[in-house]
Amino acid sequence: MSSTPLNQSSSRSHAIFTITIEGKHIDSETYFVSKLHLVDLAGSERVSKSNVEGSTLVEAKHINLSLTYLEQVIIALHEKALGSRKHIPYRNSLMTTILRDSLGGNCKTVMVATLSSDVENLEETISTSRFAQRCSQLVNEVIAWIYYLIF
Repeated sequence: MSSTPLNQSSSRSHAIFTITIEGKHIDSETYFVSKLHLVDLAGSERVSKSNVEGSTLVEAKHINLSLTYLEQVIIALHEKALGSRKHIPYRNSLMTTILRDSLGGNCKTVMVATLSSDVENLEETISTSRFAQRCSQLVNEVIAWIYYLIF
Protein backbone atom coordinates (compact mmCIF):
# COMPACT_ATOMS: atom_id res chain seq x y z
CA MET A 1 0.00 0.00 0.00
CA SER A 2 1.20 3.45 -0.86
CA SER A 3 -0.33 6.78 -1.60
CA THR A 4 0.07 8.62 -4.88
CA PRO A 5 -1.26 12.02 -5.92
CA LEU A 6 -4.07 10.18 -7.75
CA ASN A 7 -4.87 7.50 -5.16
CA GLN A 8 -4.45 7.80 -1.39
CA SER A 9 -4.50 4.03 -0.78
CA SER A 10 -3.09 2.39 -3.90
CA SER A 11 -2.40 -1.34 -3.52
CA ARG A 12 0.64 -1.01 -5.86
CA SER A 13 0.19 -4.59 -7.04
CA HIS A 14 -2.15 -7.10 -8.62
CA ALA A 15 -3.80 -9.73 -6.45
CA ILE A 16 -4.84 -13.24 -7.50
CA PHE A 17 -7.00 -15.34 -5.18
CA THR A 18 -7.48 -18.92 -6.37
CA ILE A 19 -10.09 -21.34 -5.09
CA THR A 20 -9.70 -24.97 -6.14
CA ILE A 21 -12.64 -27.32 -5.73
CA GLU A 22 -12.10 -31.05 -6.05
CA GLY A 23 -14.81 -33.62 -5.87
CA LYS A 24 -15.60 -37.26 -6.36
CA HIS A 25 -18.96 -38.83 -6.98
CA ILE A 26 -19.91 -41.23 -4.20
CA ASP A 27 -21.34 -43.93 -6.47
CA SER A 28 -18.54 -43.96 -9.04
CA GLU A 29 -14.89 -43.21 -9.50
CA THR A 30 -15.66 -39.95 -11.32
CA TYR A 31 -13.42 -37.13 -10.16
CA PHE A 32 -13.60 -33.43 -11.01
CA VAL A 33 -11.54 -30.32 -10.36
CA SER A 34 -12.66 -26.72 -10.77
CA LYS A 35 -10.71 -23.51 -10.25
CA LEU A 36 -11.95 -20.02 -9.60
CA HIS A 37 -9.43 -17.20 -10.03
CA LEU A 38 -10.47 -13.85 -8.58
CA VAL A 39 -8.09 -11.21 -9.91
CA ASP A 40 -7.79 -7.63 -8.74
CA LEU A 41 -5.72 -5.73 -11.26
CA ALA A 42 -3.88 -2.69 -9.97
CA GLY A 43 -4.89 0.53 -11.66
CA SER A 44 -2.90 1.74 -14.61
CA GLU A 45 -2.03 5.26 -13.51
CA ARG A 46 -0.33 7.39 -16.10
CA VAL A 47 3.14 8.12 -14.73
CA SER A 48 3.19 11.61 -16.22
CA LYS A 49 -0.13 12.42 -14.55
CA SER A 50 0.60 10.90 -11.14
CA ASN A 51 4.00 12.62 -10.70
CA VAL A 52 5.44 9.69 -8.72
CA GLU A 53 9.15 9.18 -8.12
CA GLY A 54 11.58 6.61 -6.79
CA SER A 55 10.29 3.17 -5.83
CA THR A 56 6.67 4.20 -6.50
CA LEU A 57 7.68 5.08 -10.08
CA VAL A 58 9.35 1.66 -10.48
CA GLU A 59 6.20 -0.04 -9.11
CA ALA A 60 3.99 1.93 -11.52
CA LYS A 61 6.16 0.86 -14.46
CA HIS A 62 5.92 -2.81 -13.40
CA ILE A 63 2.13 -2.54 -12.99
CA ASN A 64 1.74 -1.00 -16.43
CA LEU A 65 4.11 -3.56 -18.01
CA SER A 66 2.20 -6.52 -16.56
CA LEU A 67 -1.08 -5.04 -17.83
CA THR A 68 0.53 -4.70 -21.25
CA TYR A 69 1.51 -8.38 -21.16
CA LEU A 70 -2.02 -9.35 -20.16
CA GLU A 71 -3.40 -7.31 -23.04
CA GLN A 72 -0.96 -8.97 -25.45
CA VAL A 73 -2.22 -12.40 -24.38
CA ILE A 74 -5.84 -11.34 -24.82
CA ILE A 75 -5.16 -9.94 -28.30
CA ALA A 76 -3.20 -13.08 -29.24
CA LEU A 77 -6.05 -15.33 -28.08
CA HIS A 78 -8.50 -13.32 -30.18
CA GLU A 79 -6.21 -13.57 -33.22
CA LYS A 80 -5.83 -17.32 -32.62
CA ALA A 81 -9.62 -17.70 -32.61
CA LEU A 82 -9.68 -15.92 -35.98
CA GLY A 83 -7.03 -18.34 -37.28
CA SER A 84 -4.30 -15.75 -37.84
CA ARG A 85 -2.05 -16.66 -34.91
CA LYS A 86 -0.63 -19.75 -33.24
CA HIS A 87 1.65 -18.62 -30.39
CA ILE A 88 0.21 -17.10 -27.21
CA PRO A 89 2.83 -15.24 -25.07
CA TYR A 90 1.72 -16.56 -21.66
CA ARG A 91 5.30 -16.70 -20.32
CA ASN A 92 5.91 -12.95 -20.58
CA SER A 93 4.69 -12.45 -17.02
CA LEU A 94 3.96 -14.46 -13.92
CA MET A 95 0.37 -13.22 -13.91
CA THR A 96 -0.39 -14.47 -17.43
CA THR A 97 1.32 -17.77 -16.66
CA ILE A 98 -0.85 -18.27 -13.56
CA LEU A 99 -4.02 -17.24 -15.44
CA ARG A 100 -3.24 -19.29 -18.55
CA ASP A 101 -6.08 -21.80 -18.11
CA SER A 102 -8.49 -19.01 -17.12
CA LEU A 103 -7.77 -16.95 -20.21
CA GLY A 104 -7.51 -19.47 -23.01
CA GLY A 105 -8.44 -22.76 -21.46
CA ASN A 106 -11.58 -24.74 -20.84
CA CYS A 107 -13.25 -22.01 -18.81
CA LYS A 108 -15.63 -19.12 -18.52
CA THR A 109 -13.98 -15.71 -18.22
CA VAL A 110 -15.67 -12.60 -16.85
CA MET A 111 -14.21 -9.08 -16.70
CA VAL A 112 -15.61 -6.51 -14.27
CA ALA A 113 -14.25 -3.01 -14.81
CA THR A 114 -14.47 -0.19 -12.29
CA LEU A 115 -14.83 3.18 -13.96
CA SER A 116 -14.76 6.73 -12.64
CA SER A 117 -17.33 9.35 -13.57
CA ASP A 118 -14.95 12.15 -12.58
CA VAL A 119 -13.79 14.26 -15.54
CA GLU A 120 -10.24 14.24 -14.14
CA ASN A 121 -10.14 10.46 -14.67
CA LEU A 122 -11.54 10.47 -18.20
CA GLU A 123 -8.34 9.12 -19.83
CA GLU A 124 -8.14 6.22 -17.36
CA THR A 125 -11.87 5.48 -17.75
CA ILE A 126 -11.55 5.34 -21.54
CA SER A 127 -8.42 3.18 -21.28
CA THR A 128 -10.15 0.78 -18.87
CA SER A 129 -13.23 0.62 -21.12
CA ARG A 130 -11.08 -0.25 -24.14
CA PHE A 131 -9.27 -2.91 -22.13
CA ALA A 132 -12.60 -4.41 -21.04
CA GLN A 133 -13.78 -4.36 -24.65
CA ARG A 134 -10.69 -6.32 -25.73
CA CYS A 135 -11.34 -8.79 -22.89
CA SER A 136 -14.88 -9.27 -24.20
CA GLN A 137 -13.38 -10.65 -27.43
CA LEU A 138 -12.15 -13.75 -25.59
CA VAL A 139 -14.11 -16.75 -26.79
CA ASN A 140 -13.66 -19.95 -24.80
CA GLU A 141 -15.34 -23.21 -25.56
CA VAL A 142 -16.29 -24.83 -22.27
CA ILE A 143 -16.22 -28.63 -22.32
CA ALA A 144 -16.98 -30.74 -19.27
CA TRP A 145 -14.22 -33.25 -18.58
CA ILE A 146 -14.78 -36.23 -16.35
CA TYR A 147 -11.83 -38.05 -14.87
CA TYR A 148 -12.02 -41.63 -13.67
CA LEU A 149 -9.78 -42.76 -10.87
CA ILE A 150 -8.16 -46.12 -11.38
CA PHE A 151 -6.85 -47.97 -8.35
